[in-house]
Amino acid sequence: GVGSVFVADSYNHRIQKFDANGQFLLMWGRFGQADTPDAFWGPRAVAVDKQGHVYVADTGNKRVAIFDANGNSLCSVGTGGSDPGQLDEPVGLAVGGDGSLYVADTWNQRIQVFTQDAATGEFLFARQWPISGWFGQSLDNKPYLALDSKQRLYVADPEGYRIIVFDANGKFLTTWGDFGTDDKTFSLVAGVSVDSTGNVYVADAGSQRVLKFPPLP
Repeated sequence: GVGSVFVADSYNHRIQKFDANGQFLLMWGRFGQADTPDAFWGPRAVAVDKQGHVYVADTGNKRVAIFDANGNSLCSVGTGGSDPGQLDEPVGLAVGGDGSLYVADTWNQRIQVFTQDAATGEFLFARQWPISGWFGQSLDNKPYLALDSKQRLYVADPEGYRIIVFDANGKFLTTWGDFGTDDKTFSLVAGVSVDSTGNVYVADAGSQRVLKFPPLP
């Protein structure tokens, strides 16, 4: 429903749903290796599209699982590997206004974009571009994504202490950040979000704070 909050409860291998006041509504998921749609292995991220469908980055199972708002399975995207359409440590997700699904394919060091086939409902590989910053396989290198109303993609580079911005086709636009604790630097980028007016919020886990930046021009 409108205003619901979905949380990827990674190490309980489940998704929890709350209302806008923080009241628990429901949950789904268990530990497993994708033997059923709700068998998760350390799900790291959730995205919700304008239809209310819930996209789960089932990180350890190298897939994105898609559900309705009540946890009923719709479909799954990706298998393990490095070919186009395959995933290795998918973390951050974002869904565009046109329904395109953007995936932070971390260990393949790339962004992948999938689009839904209108006839079958299946999500198909559309395009990709490299992220040279995602070279580590540490627990800290868990990058998240956000889209603004102009379909610009904000990409966290956790161990690069920066945010990178691309257009929807992967053209580099800008970047900011460095290691530090002032108002332009980060200790560890652990999340990024954009509000309806374009303000950018960055979770700086290393300094236990959230920074707010004005909209890009």
